[in-house]
Amino acid sequence: MKSERIYIDEEKLSYFDTYILERSSELKPGFKRPAVLVCPGGGYQYTSDREGEPIALAFNAMGYHAFVLRYGVDKRAVFPKPLKDISKTMEYIKTHSGEWDVNPNKIFVQGGSAGGHLAASLGVCWNNKEYFPEYEGREELIRPAGMILAYPVIDLKCTTTGLDVGFGDVDIGSCDFAYDEGAVKKSDVLYKKDGRVLINFEVHMNAYMFGGYATDEQIEKYSVNRHVTADSVPAFIWHSSRDDLIFPTNSMLLTKALMDNNVPVELHMFDAGGHGMALSNEVTANNFWEIDDRCEKWLSLASLWMRDMTKEDK
Repeated sequence: MKSERIYIDEEKLSYFDTYILERSSELKPGFKRPAVLVCPGGGYQYTSDREGEPIALAFNAMGYHAFVLRYGVDKRAVFPKPLKDISKTMEYIKTHSGEWDVNPNKIFVQGGSAGGHLAASLGVCWNNKEYFPEYEGREELIRPAGMILAYPVIDLKCTTTGLDVGFGDVDIGSCDFAYDEGAVKKSDVLYKKDGRVLINFEVHMNAYMFGGYATDEQIEKYSVNRHVTADSVPAFIWHSSRDDLIFPTNSMLLTKALMDNNVPVELHMFDAGGHGMALSNEVTANNFWEIDDRCEKWLSLASLWMRDMTKEDK
């Protein structure tokens, strides 16, 4: 495997890692493989290791080249920074596709949770001048072949309200919040009990995305389902109906918007699991509830969908 780290900003804080299958005379010499760009979740506060390399390696095992993007998070998550990171990465992969034996027309984007929001933003808005003005006239450089979304954030007003952060004092110092005010407002603390605090998750994530409280204009602009057109790329989406952090409604809203615009979409809603399941098996589990045989099937289902999307007549 060819693995290297490629930085995509001057500060060398945003980067992607390559998981490129080596050439071999025994493995279809000269074959240009499809690829997957993986965007880990983490609420735009961090990028999850559980949703990074393990998922890339799983796609490797299915015959895909893979890349894991570590986009701007925490104080570097303020939009449009993550959008610049993902578009630069897709452009870089396409312009280096020859040396990496990547089929530039068969590069999928994958993401879970907030990473699903970022992946969907590219899949839906790749030719949206408001999102990516710098690519006007050369939009194909950043267009993915399809998007594979796991329990994605889609509508920024459609997440749950509760997030247990585990701190007795909630302020910018203890929680690394991106509030300009310097502290979470009392109205955003739902309750305190036994030294733990439940806060409003919408406010929490949107604060990272916008450097403070989100405006109605920002909610409208970056809620992906509100920008779907007939040019949006096909999607494979899965979610747990029991997800109590990012409501399953997110996936249903995007599915409906894609269907309304005649864009191919496949949705799987599992009555099992919860949020942040990653591979849904022992490889990515830290807790017993992150293992579920039904949710684990998402990868094999996605592989069938991807195989159909990469047929030569597509």
